Amino acid sequence: MRFLFHTTFKKDKHSILAVILLGSLSHFLYELSGGAAIFALFCPINESVWEHLKLLFFPFLFITVIQWYRQKPPLLSFFYHRFLGILCGLLTTVVLFYTYTGVIGRHFLIIDLLIFAFSVTVSFCASRYFSRKCTVVPSQSIVFSLWIITALFFFVFSCCPPNIPLFFSPQA
Repeated sequence: MRFLFHTTFKKDKHSILAVILLGSLSHFLYELSGGAAIFALFCPINESVWEHLKLLFFPFLFITVIQWYRQKPPLLSFFYHRFLGILCGLLTTVVLFYTYTGVIGRHFLIIDLLIFAFSVTVSFCASRYFSRKCTVVPSQSIVFSLWIITALFFFVFSCCPPNIPLFFSPQA
């Protein structure tokens, strides 16, 4: 595991930092845009955990596309392993946030920021892990459908959030 983290950070440190920076900036874009609908699709519109998952998903997707364009790795396996990685990062965010707030009883900005940075790193580490261990890759239509369906979930649930705690703003 230590080798995986070291290798990932060495090879992906610029991408990790770019996702952290883009995610941090996108936190404020919806408000700065005056509530423009297009920004509501890609940026958090409230303080719910669900909306904050956009801070990881969309910058990670953007950097993934840029990396693929610049490096030209095998298309399907690259996007599939990155998809598995982003799922791990999103799950890490949800599990860590609800675990620590469940234990402490409230949330703290500094811990939320550390969870975000850690989840970005987990996404890249998991992607690298899957690229080494997962040799079976689904078809092109499945791989890209997974990305599109996940993005659509973000779009739909931003407009029509279900009435469950993941979509509520946390109590201070």
